[in-house]
Amino acid sequence: MPNPSTRTLDRTGSMEAIRDDTIGGFNAYIDGLKGDGAAGIEFTLVQIDSMSIDKIYVAVPIAEVARLSRETYEPRASTPLIDAAYKTITAVEASLVGAPAAKVVICIQTDGQENSSTEHSWNELNALVKEKAALGWQFNFMGVGMDAYDQGARMGIAPAATVAYDHRDAQATRAVFAASAENTRDYALGRCASPVYSEKQKRAAGDRYAPAGSSASSTSAKPSRRELKKGIVDDINL
Repeated sequence: MPNPSTRTLDRTGSMEAIRDDTIGGFNAYIDGLKGDGAAGIEFTLVQIDSMSIDKIYVAVPIAEVARLSRETYEPRASTPLIDAAYKTITAVEASLVGAPAAKVVICIQTDGQENSSTEHSWNELNALVKEKAALGWQFNFMGVGMDAYDQGARMGIAPAATVAYDHRDAQATRAVFAASAENTRDYALGRCASPVYSEKQKRAAGDRYAPAGSSASSTSAKPSRRELKKGIVDDINL
């Protein structure tokens, strides 16, 4: 059974200052997904800004996904966070029609606040996230150089599934992308019950906003048989 993986990447103008680090972090993420037992992952990449939402890959075997470069990642325009997240979730939903039951991990990443959505509201997005979470979908939120916890909560994403990484530190950027890949891969393989972040991973990311008790325990719960039978759909970066 294929394991779909979706990532929506923030391509807005404010990302220009951390363009190279974002490219390096994304490539670390791709390399991580290609490792140890991940051959069944089908990857979707969506790059977003207020000018357009572009599907770069749609359900492509992870082995065929190319690394990003300055030519394939060019920041511009502003941040339609709500619209992009909502549309990506509904697109993943549509891609699963008629498919076997799958593990779904949506990872939303942004360096800024919502500032240009016109079609959907926070309440609509929050309701959609909760609807899908009730079906077993997993949602992670990566905030770039910002307090991600308030914005993640507005979307309905748990603190343990949220991380605020230090965009001024290239090592921290690569660490958080690598952690996201590791968590997603381990969840897909049934090695952990959910792809939330550990305290160690948040420290490595330079997260200075994490509230007490917001990290996964060092020992993850064993997955149920039902979880082991599922596949995976991964990530969104906004």
